[in-house]
Amino acid sequence: MNILVLTPLVPYPPHDGDKLRLYHFLKYLKHRGHQIDLFCVTRVKSDFQYASHLMELCRNVHLEYLNNWEFFFNLIGGVLMGQSLNVSSYFSPELRDQLKAYWQTPEGKSIDVVLAHRLRMAPAAFEGNPGKPVVLELTDSLTAYTEQLKDQKSVRLSRRLAARWDHLFLKREEVEWSERAFQSVIISEADAQVLREEELAGDKITVIPNGVEMARTSNFKKPDLYLEKRPVVCFVGNMGYAPNEDGALWFLSEVWPLVKREVPKAVFAAVGGQPREVLMKFHNGDDVLVTGWVPEIEPYVKNAGVTVAPLRIASGMQNKVALSLSLGVPVVATSAAVFWMSPKGREGVLQADGEDLFAAQVVEALKKPRHAKVLALKGKRFILKNYRWNESGKKLEQVLKQAAKQRNV
Repeated sequence: MNILVLTPLVPYPPHDGDKLRLYHFLKYLKHRGHQIDLFCVTRVKSDFQYASHLMELCRNVHLEYLNNWEFFFNLIGGVLMGQSLNVSSYFSPELRDQLKAYWQTPEGKSIDVVLAHRLRMAPAAFEGNPGKPVVLELTDSLTAYTEQLKDQKSVRLSRRLAARWDHLFLKREEVEWSERAFQSVIISEADAQVLREEELAGDKITVIPNGVEMARTSNFKKPDLYLEKRPVVCFVGNMGYAPNEDGALWFLSEVWPLVKREVPKAVFAAVGGQPREVLMKFHNGDDVLVTGWVPEIEPYVKNAGVTVAPLRIASGMQNKVALSLSLGVPVVATSAAVFWMSPKGREGVLQADGEDLFAAQVVEALKKPRHAKVLALKGKRFILKNYRWNESGKKLEQVLKQAAKQRNV
């Protein structure tokens, strides 16, 4: 198949959720012999340095930079036109013109199916499309995400107001764009249920979870930041992402003092890119470490005594939980952070809500590491059995083939 992929990010390096997911899909499709033309819109200029890595997976790669002024005017346009900010904010006239020209090229005419990654790419997938079938890779439900975000008082006001606005429109937009697509792909059954409740037909939804990398579940060198004989509590993710930032701040303010009272030598490490000053101010180089971006997150997870997922806002699959379990590291998580897992899968997680219970589970894992490890190994068996990138890639390939076949019938 010849596949056109549209995405609002550059899927490299494959660290956080969206980049990780799309990168592994591209990698699988390339391995299966499919030709991929990739069009990316990014707000990060430094992402252009990764184009060469993507050329290893794709026939053609086109990158468009969306500057702050364009983003700002797109937000205003979204308000005036009655659209969600999530969708309107990523409009790119340059991308529109590139696609218009692309459809007239031999490569464009040869396309069998379009894969639109994230809802914000849906308009670009359909505008000017000369009849090519579209598969909409939603990943997770933005309706569910904004429902939680809009009422979370700990989140800054501007984010809550934007979430309130978006929630009004996303309930409609997710369903309308999904109805136009051949199929919508979603990351978890919980997110699929949200779409069904919004009256999207069940046969229009395919659940494809993320996977874990089997080859990388071995030993990793201990990070220099981790001091000897001091137990580490690790939280990984994009720390600039609202749910992660909220979770880290709640943990540091409400949970961490309770943990330190019982385990004075404990160290907390918030590992991942783009932390804002509100989180960075907790970094002291001793018992609280806020690292920012790191080349690899696995060493920080593997060498921790326990990882945490203190999320009060969550949708989709939480890769931080799956990664930790795949490495056999105990996880303490809120119910929101493991909502995507089956009841059997949750048996391998130390689940707790509220600062007292959450702190107690962290302390228990640090003081009784053998017991926590046994539980984590149970979770590891579940994750490695049920979440494999090859299986996820195979499911996506089947959906894309069905879309292409329907067009040719």
